[in-house]
Amino acid sequence: MIEPWRAVARLPDRDWEACDDMIRKTDPANGLDLSLSHFGGRISGTGRVNLTTLHSAKGREFDAVILFGINESELPDNRDRRSQSSLREARRLFYVGVTRPRKHLCLVFQENRNSPWVYELYQRVESG
Repeated sequence: MIEPWRAVARLPDRDWEACDDMIRKTDPANGLDLSLSHFGGRISGTGRVNLTTLHSAKGREFDAVILFGINESELPDNRDRRSQSSLREARRLFYVGVTRPRKHLCLVFQENRNSPWVYELYQRVESG
């Protein structure tokens, strides 16, 4: 699962090191609680990774946020493009995601296949 991602990562050595660290820290042999409630944000505390959807991220903040799959074919996807209201909702959810971090935001997308909203966000940051 990780090897194909490593081949397309923009900074593979640094990113791989972070993934390797996460794998080591979540090794079940260490007696960790790896239940869905643990990763789903139902347990609070420092040093935890929370998996969440854009919908459930509303009203929450995190020190760092990593948004995966921010590709042109996935955000917005074909279903989002069916109507203007669906497209607006998908765009709003993208901005919900990018406004959740307190300190760090990382957008993960395939090279030269980023969502159009990534470029829009970049323009806003550069002009702001």
